[in-house]
Amino acid sequence: MDNERDILHSVQSALSHGARPDFDGVLERLENEKLKGKVINMNETANKKKRIIPIAIAAALLIAAIGGFVGYSLGHGSDLPAPGVETGAPVESITGSVITLDVNPSIEIDVDRNDTVTAVKALNSDARVVIGSMDFTGSSLEVTVNALIGSMLTNGYLDDLRNSILVSVTDGDTSRASALQQSVTGMIESALGTGGLDGAVIAQTVTPDAALTDLAVSYNITEGKAQLINSLVAADPTLTVESLAGLSVNDIALIASSRGLSANSVTTTGTASSGAYISADEALAAACSHAGVNSADITAKKTEFDSERGRLVYEIEFYTSEAEYDYDIDALTGEVVKAEREAFPTGITVPSQTSAPNSSYIGEAAAKQAALDHSGVDSASVVWTKAQFERDDGRYVYELEFACSGAEYDYKIDALSGAVLEFERDRYDGWQGNGNGAQTGSYIGDAAAKSAALAAAGVSEADTSRMKVELDRDDGYTFYEVEFRVGRMEYEYTIDAFSGSVLWFETDYDD
Repeated sequence: MDNERDILHSVQSALSHGARPDFDGVLERLENEKLKGKVINMNETANKKKRIIPIAIAAALLIAAIGGFVGYSLGHGSDLPAPGVETGAPVESITGSVITLDVNPSIEIDVDRNDTVTAVKALNSDARVVIGSMDFTGSSLEVTVNALIGSMLTNGYLDDLRNSILVSVTDGDTSRASALQQSVTGMIESALGTGGLDGAVIAQTVTPDAALTDLAVSYNITEGKAQLINSLVAADPTLTVESLAGLSVNDIALIASSRGLSANSVTTTGTASSGAYISADEALAAACSHAGVNSADITAKKTEFDSERGRLVYEIEFYTSEAEYDYDIDALTGEVVKAEREAFPTGITVPSQTSAPNSSYIGEAAAKQAALDHSGVDSASVVWTKAQFERDDGRYVYELEFACSGAEYDYKIDALSGAVLEFERDRYDGWQGNGNGAQTGSYIGDAAAKSAALAAAGVSEADTSRMKVELDRDDGYTFYEVEFRVGRMEYEYTIDAFSGSVLWFETDYDD
């Protein structure tokens, strides 16, 4: 009974400042249980902020511990496994099912056809904290799920401020996968409810394919999380994989909920907590204060969650009789992340309500393809570093950045037409060529540079004004700077002085 006594000692430590549960009843149950190995380590992680664990949660942990789980089996992931640790068979060769729990942390549970656990794998470093010294091999799925949820609660990964968990089930038998999805969802809801936490469970079945696997590997996320993100990007083309991949499941759920997004393949119970963030009204007040606008003067507004460079923001759009305002407000601090104001031309009709995302936006994938087609680089050698849907000078664009063959590329792609609005390429470590070697030959001349810029802009010289062409040199590279206007639109082009290729350009509306 030494192991059983160790279990009680661990839980008693966790309950040292609270009421004492019915240990006599627990001891009676222990007599009828077979326990193996060492007990779950209940020690706190020094660098993890804890919330006070209710007595109900600690009691739930005790009940889970009685089921028997021990040791620790490392899995796979970006920083795992440890040297010499077996990573396990690929999904295709597993005769049972694979269940992935994403919060962050991300944990994989492998079960056989009897729902007996064959392996539990940590897919990132936070998961190692959750699993601790436990080995679930041979345990029931219910015991394993209860123990993992209890550890997430104990270590502060699930609480009143972050209450969402993604459950993804992979199984070649779709009917079994669906049943298992419902079963695990019920287990998690029960475990969270026992702990007094009103959780949100997002559940789905996953059918892996090469594209999904590549996406998961590219962003160092699970295939389950990749599938969820794909479904949301498909439902709202203003979202991008890059903007969602680095967020927690709770933040992704908040974005989906604020935009009214759903997917047929996903079931959701409960509501994601926004308790860690300021309210939508507080975000709007911060935007109005920055803009110097009285909220009573607003004729229409739209407020929804979004992501800006890895942090959750409120994306706010509102109108007055004079202008349209677009703001990103940090959802945690209330800081103004981005602010834009566009004055209405005389005679414009001010919108009475803001519109939903335009279904005719081309989407992230098409925008990326437009940039690749323009750059002429091989997509297989590209590393994407940014893909963001933005409003820029009155139009919606995809801002894209990628690296390839020692150069960085920046693009702005029109979100409706797919046209390239801006392009810039920078060579690493001192650019001494345009990617095809050093500049050689003779200068093309002002006229040819001007023609190249006009052709790229798709306008006739007769329609332009304020034309200016200058030869310049920077960092050993020679180019022409071409500037002109067409109506109130300003164009700026940088043209290779030898080849006549467009190195960079920008268009801007003079309001």
